[in-house]
Amino acid sequence: MTKPTLHFALLVCDTPLPEVIEKYGDYTKQYPAIFEKASANANVNLVWDFFDVVDAQVYPSLQDISDKKYDAIVLTGSKYNAHDDTPWILKLIEFLQVVQNEPYIGLVKLVGICFGHQVILRSAGGVTERNAKGWEVGFTEMQLNQKGKDLFKTEKTKLRINQLHRDHVSVLPKGFVCLASTENTANHATVSENGQCITVQGHPEFNRDTMKIIIEKRTESGVLQKEQSAQWLNRLKSEGPEMEDVWLVEKFIEFIIL
Repeated sequence: MTKPTLHFALLVCDTPLPEVIEKYGDYTKQYPAIFEKASANANVNLVWDFFDVVDAQVYPSLQDISDKKYDAIVLTGSKYNAHDDTPWILKLIEFLQVVQNEPYIGLVKLVGICFGHQVILRSAGGVTERNAKGWEVGFTEMQLNQKGKDLFKTEKTKLRINQLHRDHVSVLPKGFVCLASTENTANHATVSENGQCITVQGHPEFNRDTMKIIIEKRTESGVLQKEQSAQWLNRLKSEGPEMEDVWLVEKFIEFIIL
C-alpha cells in the first residue's frame, strides 16, 4: 500500500547559530528532521519547499494555496520579536491574515513554532509582548488542559519539550483556544476553532545537544545570565525521561491530515 504524501511549505524566520548549523544544519534541515521522525510513525511521506521570509521575503503563491499544493505551512522560531513592526514581520503578518481568511481557511493548515506561534496569533488579533516572568529555557514541562488532551487524544497531563523564549502571547485572539500552559507561559499551545491553525511556544525541533549549544553561546554573549544558565544546563543534563518532541509533531501531522 502506497503511503500518502504531505507537501509542506516552511517559512524560515531566522538562521540558527553557526555552531548549531555545523552539527545539525539550518532550519531547512532541523524541521524536516523532526517531522521525518514523526512521519515514520504516522505512515506518511513528506515533501518540503522552503521560503526565506526575512531576507528574500518570498512566500508560497496564493495560486498554489488555492490549488491545494500545500497541505500545511509551517513557521519556524526566530530570535526576532513577533511584536516588532519591522518590514519583513509586517509583510509576514499581512500574508498570514490573507491565508487565515476565505477562501483559504479550508485549503491549507498553519503550524507555528515559538516565533511562528506568536506571529500567527498576532496576525489573528492577539497580543504578543515581553513576558514579565522572564526567560523560559531548556527542558520544560507544559500542562495539557482538557481541550489539549481531547485534541491530542491522550490521557497525558504533561508534555516535555525544549523552550527558548522571553516573549509570549498575553492575549489570545478571538477564535483560538489554549491547549497547554507552563508556570511561565499561560498560552503555551493553541488551536483555532476553525481547525486551520495549531501552535506551540516550545521547540520540538531542538534536541538536547542543540539546546546545550544555544544556552552556552547565549550565555557567552551576555543574552542569558550565568547563574540561570547553569540551572538550565543542569536540568537539561539530569532530567528525564526523554522529551515528547516526536510525539508532539506526530500530533501536528494528525491535525494536518484531518
